[in-house]
Amino acid sequence: MVGKVKRGLGGLVLAAVAAMSSPAQADPGDWVYGVQSIPNPVEPPAVLLPIAHQRALVTAEGWASDGPTSRYAYNVGTPSLIPIPATLKGDAAAPAVILVPGGGFLFLSMDNEGYQVAQRLAPYGVRVFVLKYRTQPMPGGYAGFHDELVTSFRKMKPTRDLAEGIPYAAADTEEAVKLVRARAAEWHVDPKKVGIVGFSAGAMTVLATVQQATGVARPDFVGMIYGPTQTATVPANPMPMFAALAADDRFFGKQDLGLFHAWRQAGGSIEGHLYASGGHGFASTPGGNTSDLWFDQMVAWMKVQGFVPEKKAAAR
Repeated sequence: MVGKVKRGLGGLVLAAVAAMSSPAQADPGDWVYGVQSIPNPVEPPAVLLPIAHQRALVTAEGWASDGPTSRYAYNVGTPSLIPIPATLKGDAAAPAVILVPGGGFLFLSMDNEGYQVAQRLAPYGVRVFVLKYRTQPMPGGYAGFHDELVTSFRKMKPTRDLAEGIPYAAADTEEAVKLVRARAAEWHVDPKKVGIVGFSAGAMTVLATVQQATGVARPDFVGMIYGPTQTATVPANPMPMFAALAADDRFFGKQDLGLFHAWRQAGGSIEGHLYASGGHGFASTPGGNTSDLWFDQMVAWMKVQGFVPEKKAAAR
């Protein structure tokens, strides 16, 4: 669905992206100055995804970091799905969770919103996958990426429409859901229990995906962690949703909760947590706030919904 956004989604994502460039909601953004180029790491084996819509590559994929456990992939031009080996053990068909990292569609927060969350999910008997969807192409290698990072997240004046990345990310997410179902027997996945959990721009991607996905590309449950909450068109027969947001989130904290109301009005089940504080990006970064509880609360919700086995699996 590249080139246009489905009716009801356009206003939402454009408003969310506008929030990302609103000085009134911005923090100083000094973290970007600590971001350094690093060699591309050795990642777990990945499965390449079909590319539904071609996109020009301007430079090779690169990686950067502002700490040993906070790495970012940028200029991702080839989408792939990374199965987390520790979660694929056991022969019984189990629910699957596809993690969709954020990064303003400029990069993917692979540790904070990918591998570290996967590690926490591993003991619960679910099959976990990390999605590397395509990000906004940026020329100039690391220097070009860092310049864009400063412009977008420190000066809050993006040089491009970040919403342009949403259709590509959503298309890649649909392909990931289809792939997990296609290889359900190999990965011991219950094809009727495939969910997607997104963070920030990844949460925006989740919403875009469920608004357009049908058939085998449609997830069975979704999680939106510090993502948009304002009124939007929701899919028919909405799947169960878990949502978590801090009231002081600099991007989405001032939005209303119209999405939750619309979801319920359409007959969907939703569990929403609005924390008093916690800021943005608290996925795997505890800050001494009640938002630190989001993961345990999501797992509890998944258990009640039947998306986590009743008994916690032995630690691996």
